[in-house]
Amino acid sequence: MELETAVMLAHVRRVHVALLEREGCTPGELADLLSDLRREVQALPFNIPDADTLPREEYRDLRARIAQAWPEPGFYDPATGRALSHCDLPAEIGDALDDLTDLALDLRTALALADTDEADALAWLRFSHDSHWGDHVQDVTPHLRWLG
Repeated sequence: MELETAVMLAHVRRVHVALLEREGCTPGELADLLSDLRREVQALPFNIPDADTLPREEYRDLRARIAQAWPEPGFYDPATGRALSHCDLPAEIGDALDDLTDLALDLRTALALADTDEADALAWLRFSHDSHWGDHVQDVTPHLRWLG
């Protein structure tokens, strides 16, 4: 189990670094990383983390950092994944930077928890996936794949 935990947390770190620093990753490759992580986390058992307080970064600063690393993603049509022009007005509008920032926040929380309690980190990954970031991954990956 410890090896599986270490492999999972290494994957979380890899995705988190790709979100923040890009490191030559294309939008399509980021979509694949996100989809793979989502699939792995869905296989974890569902638990509630025991941590009383969760470490969080400031959304605004993190969004600016991600926007610098990923300038292509913007507003998109969740139904098609296509980017929106100023004239497009679908019933719903997706904000890729919001999706990626929320995802980075939740992954960073899991990584911070891993420093003190790996079981809490995995529980947070699954809990936050089911309640929050899994939907962001599902929404933004078609847009990232559309971008290439």
